[in-house]
Order: sequence, then C-alpha cells, then structure tokens
Amino acid sequence: MRPAGLVAICNEIIHGRRTSIVECGSGVSTVVLARLLRQRAIAGTVVALEHDPDWARLVNQLLADEGLSAFGRVVHAPLEGEPTWYSLSSLTELPETIDLLIVDGPPADQPGNGQRRAPALTTLQPRLSETAVVYLDDIDRPGEQSVLEAWHANTNWTFTVDAATGTASGRRPSADRLPD
Repeated sequence: MRPAGLVAICNEIIHGRRTSIVECGSGVSTVVLARLLRQRAIAGTVVALEHDPDWARLVNQLLADEGLSAFGRVVHAPLEGEPTWYSLSSLTELPETIDLLIVDGPPADQPGNGQRRAPALTTLQPRLSETAVVYLDDIDRPGEQSVLEAWHANTNWTFTVDAATGTASGRRPSADRLPD
C-alpha cells in the first residue's frame, strides 16, 4: 500500500471513528494501524487475513514485540476456491461487525490472478455495518479496476477512486454520515 493510501485509512479511523477493522493481507499497515489504535486510545482492533503462514507469524510477532496484540492480530487464512480467496473457515475469527474493510490481498499482481480480491466485498458484506467503509488498494491495476466495475454492477456500494492514494473507497448509499 502506498503511504498516501495508509494515511487516508488512518484518517478514516480517526475521523470516522472506526473500531472494527478487517484487513485482507497483512504487513506494515497492520502494525501501523494497531499503533494508531493504541496511540489514540481507541477501543478497537485490526484483524488481518494472511495466506502465508510464515508472514502471518512474523507480523503477529511484530505486534507482540510492540505490545500491540490487544489492538491487532493476523489470522492465517490459506487460499482456496475459484477465484482463489481466503479460506472461508478462517472467517470465524473475524469480528461479527466490521466498520472498515481494507482489501489489499490476496496477491493479485500476477497474470491470471486479477480477480483474487473480488470475493472480499460480497463475502464480508453481511458483516459490514451500515456505515462501513471499504478500501480497495492497487486500483491502478487492470484486475482491481475489473473488480471495482463488478462491485459497482453487482452491489449497492458506491466507490470513489483516488489516484493519488492508489485506492478506491466505497460506502453504501445510506452511509452519508459518520457513525454515532
């Protein structure tokens, strides 16, 4: 994720008072978001899905080393299905209600993998609060543009593309105010 994209998400957490955050894909952003929650004394958590077991262990260790385990954790979620996405059995470890979804995984940069992120919105939509916000990263790539087009065509979500951050942010039409 570009630094500008991470800044936009941090601003969404602070200004939108987001507390139940799910991230598809883990890494530096997971640690930064957990730090933000702790620093701002926000009673929330970021839970990241990660297909690579070694990377999941590493990021969880980074969170533990910084005393951030109460604010963030990574769930190992192997890839399966078609299009390939995270194991549905791993979703039991996600919060029941999500108010911020960050779709930055699974990896979709190789030829033939452009649709890997497509299941995120439709699969997690039942858990998304009425005022939830969804960020799709890497929107400058053809696969993510195709995913975004499908989300526009098949859901009631409205997305705004921000070329500077490399993301598209989406809301339901009724989500025109900040959460109470």
